[in-house]
Amino acid sequence: MNILMPTIFHPYTGGITYHVDNVIKHLTDISPYNFHILNYNFQGELKKLPPNTWVHKVKYIKGIRGPTYTFMGYSIGKKLIEKYNIEIIHSHYAFPQGFLGALLSEKYNIPHVLTLHGSDVLLLSKHPVGKILFNYALKHCDRIICVSKYLKEQLPREYQDKSEVIYNGVDFSIFYDEGIDEDYGLFVGSFVPQKGLYTLIEAVKDIDFKFKFIGDGPLFREIREYIERKGIKNIQLLGRKDQMEVAKYIRRCSFLVLPSTSEGLGMTLLEAMASGKCVIGSNVGGIPELIRDNYNGFLFEVNNVEMLKEKIEILVNDRELRRKLGKKGREFSKRFSWEGVAKRLDTIYREVKGDRLI
Repeated sequence: MNILMPTIFHPYTGGITYHVDNVIKHLTDISPYNFHILNYNFQGELKKLPPNTWVHKVKYIKGIRGPTYTFMGYSIGKKLIEKYNIEIIHSHYAFPQGFLGALLSEKYNIPHVLTLHGSDVLLLSKHPVGKILFNYALKHCDRIICVSKYLKEQLPREYQDKSEVIYNGVDFSIFYDEGIDEDYGLFVGSFVPQKGLYTLIEAVKDIDFKFKFIGDGPLFREIREYIERKGIKNIQLLGRKDQMEVAKYIRRCSFLVLPSTSEGLGMTLLEAMASGKCVIGSNVGGIPELIRDNYNGFLFEVNNVEMLKEKIEILVNDRELRRKLGKKGREFSKRFSWEGVAKRLDTIYREVKGDRLI
């Protein structure tokens, strides 16, 4: 089966790239799928790709990336559909990818599956213009996949019947309990406002314990300058790391913190649990679907610096509790597998293709 997939992908890093990479790897284990990815343009060539995967670069103009990706992607997408007999379009993120998928689906009467990952539902759909684009993508798709119950609950009522929840999986080959605790707290994620980094910085700046932040983004330079200006010595900014490096830092940390103000699910929480680590997360979005307070970690109220500081200090001062909560998290994480995600997607692909033939 030939699948056209408008999505961000390697060499770009992040949760969607990681999700798509794992989905493709496990789907090709089930059936001889071929994937044609419409990715944002990038320099050079990719050294390694999943099986049966071709990446097609879509040029865009910086500052108007979404509209120009849609315009250029539509032209490339039409050629790919006609050349490779595309049978299903599976878009990741509502705009521009889902919007582009909807346009191509309408033109060629091809089934369209749309996976919503978080900020498209929580932020894009609330924007006056973004809402129009978001609703068009949802209207013109056969099936909607949400990565958490919380995201599904945010969708308009008319789309509830064709939407379902499929949680992300965990790659247990790199996220596992190594039995090592090197006495540092960890944050992994994008340096964007909704990750709540300033709340975390204020909570930990006076704690006698090391903290490492992995990631980059629009706020990276601002946060680095803030840390230097305030003379904060216990926070180390490591910048962007590849997946293998991230996994190593997670396996060796004491605990992981996700202080988001908005979050679709929070994949780093699952990865930390799979590595036998306890976690702390804000009580928002899909995070409470993963953290059971006082069972596999702690929840704190959004932007509550004192509450977060209190939870962190509990773990800093009790290595045995860290281990105990981490073991429970490890057991909890076992229900999230990429094999399960791929099996369900394989069924969905066959269902939507069959529905169009009726």
